[in-house]
Amino acid sequence: MVTAAPLLDRVEAVHVLVPFRRPFEAAHGVFTERSSWIVRLRDTDGREGFGEIALDPAAARSDEEALARAVRETVAMLAEGRATDWQREIGGGSSPSGRAVLAGVDAALEALSALKAGSPGNCPIPVSVNATLDFTGPSEAAEAAARAVASGFSTLKVKVVGAESVEALVERVEAIRQAVGILIRLRLDANCSWDFAMAAARLNALAEFDIEYVEQPLAANDLDGHAALRRECAIPIALDESVEDEAAAARILAARSADVLVVKPARVGGPAAVRAIAARGAAQGVPLILSTFFETGVGTVAALRSAAALPIVGEERAHGVATSGMLLHDLLVTPLTVVDGRLALPAILAIDEDAIARYSVEVVGLVP
Repeated sequence: MVTAAPLLDRVEAVHVLVPFRRPFEAAHGVFTERSSWIVRLRDTDGREGFGEIALDPAAARSDEEALARAVRETVAMLAEGRATDWQREIGGGSSPSGRAVLAGVDAALEALSALKAGSPGNCPIPVSVNATLDFTGPSEAAEAAARAVASGFSTLKVKVVGAESVEALVERVEAIRQAVGILIRLRLDANCSWDFAMAAARLNALAEFDIEYVEQPLAANDLDGHAALRRECAIPIALDESVEDEAAAARILAARSADVLVVKPARVGGPAAVRAIAARGAAQGVPLILSTFFETGVGTVAALRSAAALPIVGEERAHGVATSGMLLHDLLVTPLTVVDGRLALPAILAIDEDAIARYSVEVVGLVP
């Protein structure tokens, strides 16, 4: 359930294409730009709330086209004051595009609600975040890891790919561990690129390097395989792509397939869905870590709000939301900056209007 819509006099969605500072390689390909929609909602008292609508960067063209249709339809319905129709007509979040729209609009509505209540506020404690290391050779990975630690990060997320041999992966992780020492947390992200035999071989070979967890080693729907990996291997299992909504999270928890849930607000349907999943996990002692789809600063701020409100299960863990700096511009007047491995939520989300215009490819909405 999303936040109820106030009376609005401006409803707008801007499709932006923001380049990455340099191409980013992951298991599903190399990404050069981030496509998303920036939502702006203004109430009749002049307050503005912002959200971001984004799919997985690896989404198919047909999914992006479905998202664009859902965005246009939602903006039209909100502009007409049909605050309940749009939720039903986009399927109530039953598809990736529907959940992405829910996420962006709900974030904007919650921001408006906080402004109306007079409590937009900063996070009382800045959120701990991890640095992400993309796929490189051992020496380059070690150098990147050392730079990240020198800048204040205490948790590093290392991207891995299925084509990499066990020996090459061990060499790379060993180089990173030697470069950063034993106190830095290392987590791996396979993005569904291993089968069971590959995963077992790699996890057993990496057991000596004190890995915090490996994220999504197997296909998203292979809950039994992930449960078996948990039983057979010492390295904890985190699931990301498997957590597409609250119902999927419930199935994961019932199957005991994960030690950690990694949740992307844009994938699951936004802040309300994040809270529901976090509550389910906390009830079973399973922590939740927030991550992003490499959104701009708008989506990152929304994720930070959710991260700051999560229940703590066990020890504090770093969230994977320090990614907007990988883009050429985060669309904010004051860029989000990691300080000592943490990100603070700004008191006011100040949009850089010139940057929005520069990277805009389409604007839909009603502006009086």
